[in-house]
Amino acid sequence: MGQQITRRAVLLSGAAVIAMATFASAQVTLFPEVEEAMARAAAMDWATPESERGGLYLVAQFDSSGPDAWDAAAHPLVYITSESYDNDNPDRTIAGGFAGFHLIDGYSKQVVAEFIAVTTPETGGMRAGPHGVNVSPDGRWAYVGWSEIDDSPTQYTSYVAIVNMQTLKIDKLLKQESLYQGQLRAQRLHHIQSWRDVDGNDRTVLQWGFGANGGPHHILDPNDDNRVVRSITYDDVQVMGHPYTTPSPDGKTLYVSIGSPELREAPFKGAGIAKVDLEYGTVTNIMEVGNHPIGITHDVDGRFTYVVDGSNSLVYKIDNDTDEVVGHTSAGVAGPYGIAMNWDESLIFTVGKGEGTHNRGAVLGVVNAKPFTSYTGLRQQPIFMGGSASSLDHAILHPDPKVNELWVSNMKGWETIVLDIDTFEPSDWIKTPNGGDTHSGGFVRYAPDFTGELLVDMGGPKSESIRELIRQAKAAG
Repeated sequence: MGQQITRRAVLLSGAAVIAMATFASAQVTLFPEVEEAMARAAAMDWATPESERGGLYLVAQFDSSGPDAWDAAAHPLVYITSESYDNDNPDRTIAGGFAGFHLIDGYSKQVVAEFIAVTTPETGGMRAGPHGVNVSPDGRWAYVGWSEIDDSPTQYTSYVAIVNMQTLKIDKLLKQESLYQGQLRAQRLHHIQSWRDVDGNDRTVLQWGFGANGGPHHILDPNDDNRVVRSITYDDVQVMGHPYTTPSPDGKTLYVSIGSPELREAPFKGAGIAKVDLEYGTVTNIMEVGNHPIGITHDVDGRFTYVVDGSNSLVYKIDNDTDEVVGHTSAGVAGPYGIAMNWDESLIFTVGKGEGTHNRGAVLGVVNAKPFTSYTGLRQQPIFMGGSASSLDHAILHPDPKVNELWVSNMKGWETIVLDIDTFEPSDWIKTPNGGDTHSGGFVRYAPDFTGELLVDMGGPKSESIRELIRQAKAAG
């Protein structure tokens, strides 16, 4: 790539972070800080009634200050995506389990920085690397999770690191464990989304769990030391399904899937979507949204919500004024997972992951948003993404309408794959820096002083400036 990539790494041992390391070459300098970090965490008044109710705990508090880890002036638009080890790439450069994220320049498509967490050989390995990764609405903090094996391969501890995006150093290490139906349950961190609520408060939601058995979810205040302001648990939304939780464009409500392993396999379409009012905590259930609701997105004005059903390969349309399902159509792919819209919101793209089937999908489908039906403007569908495409999962709209691209994460491959929306063909295959896989992502705009703004993530546009551009595109037809 003709440039040096800035890297920050964390070495782990069992259930504790034991060192911080900074390296731009093979030479590693260690700064053991664990005891001090855990002592700082114990002394902090970080916990809230909601963090305790939802089972999220502060493990360690680090000093994340330091020099800039990358040049925001040279890379004002970056794409953040995770990197992990769960693929069969023979050219992976890190042995064993690892977890982290990397930043890609939104225009040159070069990797400019990375953060990596690595397990040392004696730990016994990782249970899971990261899936979702995201930043706070102001771009100050990144959130990335992983799970480590404890006493046996069936026992694990799940963490989320809150990383300073300017220095790429860990600020906090949190872990999740909570009561579920009378027993302790440690879920793995899956997705993260961020937004500004109706009162202008920055919010980030950590979404835990896999399959059709999600929760709890924790809503953090990034400007109040990332404390938990609300937990969403089984007591709030019973039988929570896949953890693909998306805020409404106005920031008033959070859309949470209703599901379970039993509903996923049921002969009737009995799953649904719960609308959680973020001010009052009241819940409105919208039922008969397939058997396995996963990807959720909204048009920019919040009139309609679109949901993919991974079991039946359908897309559902919800009228948000009446909270009723007003239509469904084929997703055009087997086992859809992620969902995104184009600039004038005339088209819906579904990500063919093969959820619930082969789980090796490498295609995108296209659906007409209005009329709500299959798109027939292509000679053939679905769109094959090529390269290392395998188990594709999320599509994120590039925030520059002149670029007109979707960036697609690649859970079993080792590239971020770019779709040219003008031609409906893949145009770029951006290799991960260590040959690992990716899952989820978002575009962030930075000023030279690292003042930032999250523009678009897996849930859709998160910036009002981007929403206004989409409204203009819709008005222009």
